[in-house]
Amino acid sequence: MKNCPDCGAELSPPDYECPVCKKKIKAPFTIRQFVWENFRFFTMIGITGTMISLIPNMGARILGSTWITETETFLPLFLSIIIFFGSMFLTICFLIIFGLIIQGRDNEKIWKKITLQKKTLLNWYEGDSQRLILLLCLVPMWVGLLLFFILLMPLIPNKYSWLFATIIGLTCIPLVIYSCLGWNIGKKVTGIIPGMNKFPWLSVVVFTILVIGFLVIVPFAIPKFFDNTDTFSGDIKIRPDQEYFSPHISSAKGLRLEITNLSGRELLASRHTWSANYGYFIRVIPSTSEVTILGNPVYNDNARDIYWTYSENIPELEKKPVKINFQLYPLQGNDEITNSSLHLTWYNNDIAYTNSSFDR
Repeated sequence: MKNCPDCGAELSPPDYECPVCKKKIKAPFTIRQFVWENFRFFTMIGITGTMISLIPNMGARILGSTWITETETFLPLFLSIIIFFGSMFLTICFLIIFGLIIQGRDNEKIWKKITLQKKTLLNWYEGDSQRLILLLCLVPMWVGLLLFFILLMPLIPNKYSWLFATIIGLTCIPLVIYSCLGWNIGKKVTGIIPGMNKFPWLSVVVFTILVIGFLVIVPFAIPKFFDNTDTFSGDIKIRPDQEYFSPHISSAKGLRLEITNLSGRELLASRHTWSANYGYFIRVIPSTSEVTILGNPVYNDNARDIYWTYSENIPELEKKPVKINFQLYPLQGNDEITNSSLHLTWYNNDIAYTNSSFDR
């Protein structure tokens, strides 16, 4: 039997008005009514997402299509800031919506009880079916938007923007998680250990700092377990994106060469050199297709990929096989850590193809 939430009087199943206090009982949850009552939150989500997505286009119309790729400007950094904090605002709006969806379930009639060995595990209320449908739509949308915007920041080809994304991803987010974990542990421990109840706030803060320090120091104290050593895999390869390449017949700017078997941590802790006995290297920004000529050889590079190409205006009767070399060095010092090679053979005078019959 359900009780009135205001006066506690018992209500029969068909009652939508309390017979004692005459107050109306809340109707079951419906998607239509919920969206109509809370349209302002959906409007804020739509406006914020549209604003973030239109900023790159506005910058391109005013500053040109290459404004994001310019390395000496701070404008891409501001774009990353807008993306990150806009994502946080969208998260807040979604969480408010989720809370409103769940709110008021206890005031509805119980449609079904899910029991196990005569023990009630879950009460299924009248509006839970439409709640579930709405949550199945909104939760994946929220996760997709959040991950898309957050993972988009490191891909902006600007050093200031990349630095901001690195600080957020490697420092701020783990620090928030560690702080929440330490705060919860501190509150529990403070209630267990005698004497700490006299200084509850100080005790919780101290335990929070201890937990954060422990979680930060452990990966460095046990480097092998967390794969935090300074050693490299040693089995680094060069992987081309296609088997055949010719600037005359291909729409690609060059043959894309990617370094494999090299982790992101190892990539940040190293520098490398590219060289070839024919052709030259370029950098291509995928978002704008902007091409930067790097030359041959290329020193002190730190990107995971590079493009190799050659000039079409140099006629040769017979071209020699091409050997592309890659050497990996630590950030400090000139001692080579490892190297790898890729061999190209000429299919004809214009088309080169990767020859896997050669060793490293």
